[in-house]
Amino acid sequence: MTSGTPANEPRRHPAASARRRRPPAELIAVVVLTFIAGFLAIGLGLVFILLRYVVDNGMLGGSFGVTLIGAIIILFGLFIIALASALRRGKHYARVLTTIAMAAEFALAVAALVIDVSSYWFEITLMVVAVLTVVVLWVGRGGRYFAHISEQDAAARRTGM
Repeated sequence: MTSGTPANEPRRHPAASARRRRPPAELIAVVVLTFIAGFLAIGLGLVFILLRYVVDNGMLGGSFGVTLIGAIIILFGLFIIALASALRRGKHYARVLTTIAMAAEFALAVAALVIDVSSYWFEITLMVVAVLTVVVLWVGRGGRYFAHISEQDAAARRTGM
């Protein structure tokens, strides 16, 4: 009785070939920056909620408006953190949603640059970060990582594992 493998070839556990690869360094950098952005958004939302105690908050819609803006910013920060986690696991939907978010950020930076030219370095930095993030997600090692994870996920669905 033979197992069908040559004697000099080491046996591998079936789960060893299905193990996920580590994401490339540039993708890890994007994930870390995304986590930081999410936590900063949550902190900014908390600051907005605390602004309701400022005496003159009528410009932002009063106490209710300020609290609502803060809650929306906190929820957005939690969404960004969830996207970062899904990016780390190589989920395709996270790559698409992050690309959409970066396109919106790029468009808002262009609009802000047109409205107020005095902050051009900040807006240009935002645009460069948005473009680099999308390039990391879709081109090079980052793109190959997502393609490899997608192939593994498809194979797992076919085999039921």
